[in-house]
Amino acid sequence: MKSKMSSCVFAVLMTGLFFAATAGATTKTIYATANSNGSTTGSASMSSASKVTCTSASGGGTSSRCFIQAPGWSGLLTAGQSIGTSGPGTVTLSCAGTYPVGGSLSCSAKVDDTTCSPEQTLSASANWAGTTQGLAAIKGPAIVECTFASGGGTSSRCFVTAPGFSGLMLEGQTVSATGAGTVVLGCAGSYPVGGSLSCNAQVSQICP
Repeated sequence: MKSKMSSCVFAVLMTGLFFAATAGATTKTIYATANSNGSTTGSASMSSASKVTCTSASGGGTSSRCFIQAPGWSGLLTAGQSIGTSGPGTVTLSCAGTYPVGGSLSCSAKVDDTTCSPEQTLSASANWAGTTQGLAAIKGPAIVECTFASGGGTSSRCFVTAPGFSGLMLEGQTVSATGAGTVVLGCAGSYPVGGSLSCNAQVSQICP
């Protein structure tokens, strides 16, 4: 009887610990709109560093964007892109884009403090038509490696901004991000008319 009772008490304690560990976990979806009569914004108050994903942006064709303001970040995201906040605070969403007379914009974003990806691969590019960036949300310190940089010959570089670092990186070089936030990858180098740059980076972190 004593052994059975001890097992029951242990199970209750473990269950209690599980709920205590997950009770603070939060996922929220926020929405915003914009039209000729005005705009609405969405906001979420988070108690820890969080991942923010623009889940939809429509009404303005290819110009449709989520505009996110959050601890450690202020900028535009296309649908599907994610950033990381640098700590607790309020995440605010508004819609950006050009819409026709009588039209409107709508957008949504998911904010969650539960997701942590141990490994993330980023890609970026640059050519005459414009540039693309790679974004990664990190929950804490991380290692960033420039794994590939081409198109500009010996001038090809990864350009990385992250908590505690901003600068050019050679292929194979690693740097340390010092805390929670967003790793941003871009390509740097000189390329000929009609050419382009491409680069990749690997982001590694220990998830809690």
